[in-house]
Amino acid sequence: MKTTIRLATEADAEGINQVSSYLGYSELSGDEVKDKLFQMCTSTSDEVYVCEVSGKIVGWLHLFYARRLASDDFYEIGGLVVNPEFRGKGIGRALVAYVVETHKGKIRVRCNEKRLESHQFYEAIGFVRKKAQCVFEAG
Repeated sequence: MKTTIRLATEADAEGINQVSSYLGYSELSGDEVKDKLFQMCTSTSDEVYVCEVSGKIVGWLHLFYARRLASDDFYEIGGLVVNPEFRGKGIGRALVAYVVETHKGKIRVRCNEKRLESHQFYEAIGFVRKKAQCVFEAG
């Protein structure tokens, strides 16, 4: 299976939105996803990568640069989704390997405590669990 990993473009919005629905992310309207993708594609701190098989988007990864005032900066994986038909075929691993190879410095990821498969995936590819935390939200 030949895969291609590349930076996303605005034209990838529909394919990204379709793949996103597999993990229960809220499906955005076509205009909403195009707007978000445009913002990320033109951002200096966000990057979105897609993985294609035969011209079809089967996975994506969002990476952003996180600056911290009192600690080291790092890259963070903001999302990684692979079409269920292509899981277990190295797509997620290839997307993560690509960003690890092309970005200098620490790369982090946060996973919902309920997504045990995600925890196992990241640990299997060399990520080390550093801490547990609570997320608080206002508004």
